[in-house]
Amino acid sequence: MSDNVIRFGGSHIGNQIALQNLKAFLAGSNSRNYVVVSAIPQLLELIQYNLQQVFLQELDEEELLNEIYGFYIGTVDEQPSEVYSNLAKQLVGLLKGIGLIGDYSHGLKDQVLSFAEKLSVEILSSLWNEASILHPEDIDFQVSSDFGNATFLSVDTAKLNNLEAGVYLIPGTFGIDENKKLARTGKTAADYTAAFLTKELGIDTLKLWGLDNDFQRAKPEIIENPEIIKRLTYSEASELAYFEHYSFHPRTVEPLEHSHIPIKVLSPETADGEVETIINTETYIEKQIVKSVACTDDISLLKLDGPGVGLKPGILAKVTNQLNDAGLNIKSVITSQTSINFILSKENGAKALKLVHKLGFSAVTDIKVVNDVALIGIVGHGMQQAYGVSAKIFAAVANNKINVILSGSGASDLVSYLVVQESDKEKSVREIYNAFFLTQQILERGVSPL
Repeated sequence: MSDNVIRFGGSHIGNQIALQNLKAFLAGSNSRNYVVVSAIPQLLELIQYNLQQVFLQELDEEELLNEIYGFYIGTVDEQPSEVYSNLAKQLVGLLKGIGLIGDYSHGLKDQVLSFAEKLSVEILSSLWNEASILHPEDIDFQVSSDFGNATFLSVDTAKLNNLEAGVYLIPGTFGIDENKKLARTGKTAADYTAAFLTKELGIDTLKLWGLDNDFQRAKPEIIENPEIIKRLTYSEASELAYFEHYSFHPRTVEPLEHSHIPIKVLSPETADGEVETIINTETYIEKQIVKSVACTDDISLLKLDGPGVGLKPGILAKVTNQLNDAGLNIKSVITSQTSINFILSKENGAKALKLVHKLGFSAVTDIKVVNDVALIGIVGHGMQQAYGVSAKIFAAVANNKINVILSGSGASDLVSYLVVQESDKEKSVREIYNAFFLTQQILERGVSPL
């Protein structure tokens, strides 16, 4: 029987049903089962909050320790183990030191945030006595030195393959760089960690034991009980991953795509691992073409306008290099002959504006940031080949008096973007969703939509 790599989300650590079902799924296995664990979300948020606040107010060490201990006690129903207590004290000591220094490096930030996974794995280990913990340094899990966004490079596969059959818990999202420093591969990047292990160990499938937010047709807070998407390509899944209502790391597909290793999202509500979504290279085009209508209002629009923007060479390159050097991620770029529009996170908009102003472009007459906007992503392979998809999208928003600030399609066969007013986000999702999915449902029942 082949080995398994399974990603287990931190939000499921306190979920007895999800954990018991995973134990039952692996029961009787004579294989090595590597369970890559992400942080308990609330624990990660607590650490992030205190890292931000440590410069603004004196750290209350006792209060923070009690909060950290509370996660263990509330989940395990016992006093914290010695290992857990020592980790908590190390974390508080680091935060105290940062407060005294008044600053921290990117590397030190990664070290602090990694305690979220380390503590979460200790909690899970206390609930799963048969499991052992493998820390990244134990298996020489090598990453690049790009703190906060490191890339996995190698792992000691010989050591892993010499382990006895059993369950091994691995804290996800970080590894060790060439200087023996810890570097994180991104926020909630356990999916990416598990994918890299799957590829390096030659395992035929990556299994995700549930998702915090399933791959659904639309955000469930906007559309009631949207259907789970059964089949996605790597590209479709990666595109959806950039929207916060899907809990899937965008880099997960990187190690798997070349070897055509599929990803299976398994239901944590079943002990037999019922498959909810399969992600692979097979392009499956649905009747309505669109697979999901995604959205986010965590964007800002950096606009560079001027009659010479499209003629003056190098403007786009200079801006992207400037933002990249500052560590600011560009979500997308939509251009015309008189305007270049960069879609950034809301947090990065003001920072980017200051940086671009310093470049002093003579061909740019106006540079500004627009914040009260939302991005709508209509995702599904076949958009450029299917007649009328774009018309249906624009008719849906136009008929409901929704103003489209920017639109972008054609660069990819699988996504069209609309930028709308933030106040129109939910209406846009509902109307586009109805145009594709309600119409399709009516047609499948054999009734004319008219």
